[in-house]
Amino acid sequence: MPKFVITGASGGGKSTLIAALAAEGYPTVPEVGRQIVAEQLTLKGTALPWLDQAAFMDLLFARSITAFDQAGEAEEQTVFFDRSFLEAIAYGTLIGRAAPPPMLRAVESRRFEKPVFVCPPWREIFTTDGERQHDFDFAVRDYEANVAAYSAADYALVEIPRASFPERVTFIKRELARLPDFQSSNPDEKR
Repeated sequence: MPKFVITGASGGGKSTLIAALAAEGYPTVPEVGRQIVAEQLTLKGTALPWLDQAAFMDLLFARSITAFDQAGEAEEQTVFFDRSFLEAIAYGTLIGRAAPPPMLRAVESRRFEKPVFVCPPWREIFTTDGERQHDFDFAVRDYEANVAAYSAADYALVEIPRASFPERVTFIKRELARLPDFQSSNPDEKR
């Protein structure tokens, strides 16, 4: 089952794009980081980016690996991930914490399809909320770290244009159709 990831800037429209792909019939995996923040806030936990960055990084990595391993075990369809375990590696660079060797080994043994789709920083749609408390400048640094992490892991990157979400979905479908040996596994999509 093909696994593709959408990465990029925090607040760049990834989650809305994932929802649009889900509405098209694709299986999707939501962003683990936002789930962790919501859980930690509910539990009054400390594994939060503004309290215990190392604990957040470790939990983000572990949960993202689990999501990758569990996604689509019974599926034949293309699955889209809203971020991945490589985001934890990128986050480590932002907080000055190198990824430990076990993390790096886990990354090497799990691969997404190429290309990785990238949502660039987009100030006009960027917002903060209870789970996203950082500013746009941090979102730009987040974007740069994510792009660097995927590039270092030997992924080809394709930037998604700043456009309406239906146009972004069409763009992704067009990019997938250009891939050699790629056959859409979305039952609603005809090639």
